[in-house]
Amino acid sequence: MKPIDHKGYEEAIRIMTNLAQTDTSGGRVAAQVVLSAYNGDEWQLDVTELSLLDGKYYLAALNVIRGRKELMIEPHNLVPDGREVFHRIWDRWFRYHISNRWKQTCFTCSGRGKIVEYDDHDQEKRTPCHRCDGTGLIAQAS
Repeated sequence: MKPIDHKGYEEAIRIMTNLAQTDTSGGRVAAQVVLSAYNGDEWQLDVTELSLLDGKYYLAALNVIRGRKELMIEPHNLVPDGREVFHRIWDRWFRYHISNRWKQTCFTCSGRGKIVEYDDHDQEKRTPCHRCDGTGLIAQAS
């Protein structure tokens, strides 16, 4: 296997951080990839989730892993405003932080932490979910 170069690693980080900032299953996987490369003590990749990625994103995920190992460059150093970008991804996907992995997704709010209702004028009203206290997670079945 040919070693990954700096440009290939940087491109993989760009692709995956862009995807990680979307509310999709691919975004969830991309977040796990880049955040585990950023801080493996706090984030871990569920390898089976890689099967949710199409070819382009799967190869980018592998290149993030390879680049982190082979080049030993922290991923946030490869994107403009990297710390801010990674903190936004961290906040968006905190449900998958290692401290939350064991918790169940709240079925009342579908893990959003908010109940969305519409009034007669189709105006959206968001209120914190009472079941999970706005976290989107529950520590035990009730």
